[in-house]
Amino acid sequence: MTQHTMKHGDWAKIVETRQKKQQAQQKKGAYNTPIITILLLSIFVVAALWALFHNQNQQLSIAELSSEQKRRITRHFSKQFIIGSWEFYDTKFTKSDIEVMIKIPTQLSMSQLHASKYIRTALCPPTNHKVWSDVGLYNLHINLFTDSPRKGKAVMCNNPNMS
Repeated sequence: MTQHTMKHGDWAKIVETRQKKQQAQQKKGAYNTPIITILLLSIFVVAALWALFHNQNQQLSIAELSSEQKRRITRHFSKQFIIGSWEFYDTKFTKSDIEVMIKIPTQLSMSQLHASKYIRTALCPPTNHKVWSDVGLYNLHINLFTDSPRKGKAVMCNNPNMS
């Protein structure tokens, strides 16, 4: 039995085509990796700059409340719920919001729309009240809840300082 042999020229062509294919594949991968890396880094940088710019704008526009202002705001709402079954629970202060939480014994038996109108008219301070001078440019939210503040009905009061 004779084995078919390959000539040296044929063997050299096969090796040369294999090397060209490997180089072409390496070039494709070599160009994609830096482009993807640069693209991801640029997206990250833009997002970081946007967040920094957004934070600076927000910090410049709203001055932080003093402890005396926080105490006056808390006292205003806690005095309203001394008598009765509704009780003042807590006030949370964040960078741009004030949330007043009020615990009620049973859920309000009205739709979400009617409940929000009720909270705005009955529980939010009137526009001429002096508490708004302490609230300033913060968003004032009133949250009525029965079990957990997370499950309550929160409404943002119309702040006269922002109009």
